[in-house]
Amino acid sequence: MSRFVDLTTETANPAQREILEGVRAQFGMIPPAAARMAHSPELFRAFMAGTEMFERTSLTPVEREVVILVLARDIGCDVCTGIHTAIAAKLGARPVAGAVNARETLTDPRLAALAGFTVELLVTRGDVGAAPWEAFLAAGFTRAQALEILIGVGVYTTSTYANRLTGS
Repeated sequence: MSRFVDLTTETANPAQREILEGVRAQFGMIPPAAARMAHSPELFRAFMAGTEMFERTSLTPVEREVVILVLARDIGCDVCTGIHTAIAAKLGARPVAGAVNARETLTDPRLAALAGFTVELLVTRGDVGAAPWEAFLAAGFTRAQALEILIGVGVYTTSTYANRLTGS
């Protein structure tokens, strides 16, 4: 049972309709997650602004997907895991996504350090221990990038929680 109905351009109010039309223009369709998140235009706009900021960080696209996949996996958002596994595959990183989803150690040491740091960040709610910090920095990441990860964590926690709350 869905806790929210999927909005359509016919059932949406003007603010919601604008969002749905934008999603359709971008993706050629309106995914159920967007049709439900659009119930709150403010939440949808905050999510989009946050994703734009995360994309502007110094993390590479694959590194951003590792952060998102770790978060989605650990929160248990199947919608997000599926979407971001597909995005990783388009980036040529299907094996990376598969390993993250299976909780396997990544073969790329830099990505492994990133995944480990992200897990520790989530588990400790930001109180990352010395070993993950050292591995993260030794892999060539910076303290600024540790803070940039927080953008992704905030944005995609919002998305995963919204998907679960709305029954997506």
